[in-house]
Amino acid sequence: MDESNKTLYIFIDESGNFDFSPKGTNYFVLTSISTVKPLNARKCFLELRYRLLRSGIDQEFFHATEDKQAVRDSVFSYIKRIDDFDVDCVIAQKNKANPSLYLENKFIPDENGGVKILTKHSEEKLYHKISQILLQYIFNRHRNIDSIEKIVVVLGSVFTENKRGYVLKSLKQYLKLQFQKPFYIYFHNTACDINCQLADYCGWAVYVKAERDEGRPYDEIKNKIKSCFDVFARGSTTYYDYKR
Repeated sequence: MDESNKTLYIFIDESGNFDFSPKGTNYFVLTSISTVKPLNARKCFLELRYRLLRSGIDQEFFHATEDKQAVRDSVFSYIKRIDDFDVDCVIAQKNKANPSLYLENKFIPDENGGVKILTKHSEEKLYHKISQILLQYIFNRHRNIDSIEKIVVVLGSVFTENKRGYVLKSLKQYLKLQFQKPFYIYFHNTACDINCQLADYCGWAVYVKAERDEGRPYDEIKNKIKSCFDVFARGSTTYYDYKR
């Protein structure tokens, strides 16, 4: 194994939102692609982008939810040809999530000497649960961890400063316990890295299958999916109804 192949690169993207109400998305999905060859066979995507520019399509980067169908078809056709990365994903049906995972109570003294309860939404507990499950599935395939000397995790979604804080906390906690070697965690704009864009595409394919039962994109990448865990599959309790 050459020097570059001693680093495991993990690119993570998320789909859906954290609105736990009938107005929110039905699902939240965390998806990763992992590879030790982040440069291999990636030139074709750059060539595709320039070909689109020559044909009058203003393609700054690839983003599944915004790209035209013809562009998505081309991107998926190239993704199918690449055999150097694995896809892992964790799916959460949001109305099955116990409110304790996304609601946080804060007790505040009131003017009468009593205590009032302020309830606010917090993504930290649920994200912690889902992200560590995702990493667990990835590392279970890398039992021969001696062949990997470093881990680089790149998150391609847009994060607030607060969210970056608890995401870092969750990932670092797991990596320190499970991987006693150097690791690095970065937050990058998806447009800056084709691998972040591939994670976006794969995550979108998993998401639309769950959210609106659209299976065609999922079929394009299913041979690359090594794990797809539905975190609340065994639960039967729902805490609210989806908006129809």
